Amino acid sequence: MKKLLTIVSSKDNNITTETFTAIQDFLKVDIKSKWLASERACEIYFSSDKTVIADQLIEYFNTCLYDWAYQNAEENSKRIFISDMDSTIIKQECIDMIADLINVKEEVEDITRRAMEGEIAFADALEKRVGLLKGMKLELLNEIFHKIELNDGAEKLLINLNKQKIKTILVSGGFTFFTKKISEKLNFHENYANNLEVIDDILTGKVIPPIIDSISKKKILKKTIESHKLTNAEVVAIGDGANDLEMIKEAGLGISYRGKPILKANANGQIEHTGLDSLLYFIGIPEDKIID
Repeated sequence: MKKLLTIVSSKDNNITTETFTAIQDFLKVDIKSKWLASERACEIYFSSDKTVIADQLIEYFNTCLYDWAYQNAEENSKRIFISDMDSTIIKQECIDMIADLINVKEEVEDITRRAMEGEIAFADALEKRVGLLKGMKLELLNEIFHKIELNDGAEKLLINLNKQKIKTILVSGGFTFFTKKISEKLNFHENYANNLEVIDDILTGKVIPPIIDSISKKKILKKTIESHKLTNAEVVAIGDGANDLEMIKEAGLGISYRGKPILKANANGQIEHTGLDSLLYFIGIPEDKIID
């Protein structure tokens, strides 16, 4: 079967002829290359029946500060983009920022870490963390929102996905208060997250069901595919933790963004050294078609 390996270099290390030689040596097959951006992004075509690339090749890419995606050659055109929010589209974990503000940071961060690494169930972790927010004034969430920073390349990514008429979905195990605002800022078509229960402008420490967890994200993805009469191969998903695992596995192209080991092990692409806009190259958009 014809495969497509897309590589994107960091600004510190261009793609060279030596790169192609090394890749061919790793793959042990003939390759053909096509530039998407000279010395910065390239598509590499070859024949293989392997569904994953070798760990040694991934190690080589990391040494070179290259990001990559691997998929069937005929399947790189995408119609749906679905993304996590916290530590993916934005730099922070919103619940950790809230916890810092009300002085329960260490407790919440420990629960967050264990959940993202898959040590405890996400739903249990969410309920424990939200319980610590009981009594907080709703107005403080606005203070948190104004401190949120987008990850590099987020705006460029969404501008160009929308230009390509790709459906964009923001789905988060965080809270609708933030996903709605980030969705509006970046022009996502849809957003899904957890609803905090609020009475008299005070957080009760409870989440209004249903809880958005890893399985929920997968269901949202599948429902979108079915409603648009598309296939899994036409979906690209991106996230960073265990809560993104199911949608990453379900998508035709699942990208780990500076992800936890459990996610990296199941993704067929990664962004570790470059910005989120590298995903545009992963889905075959050349530099001259990308708006800065």
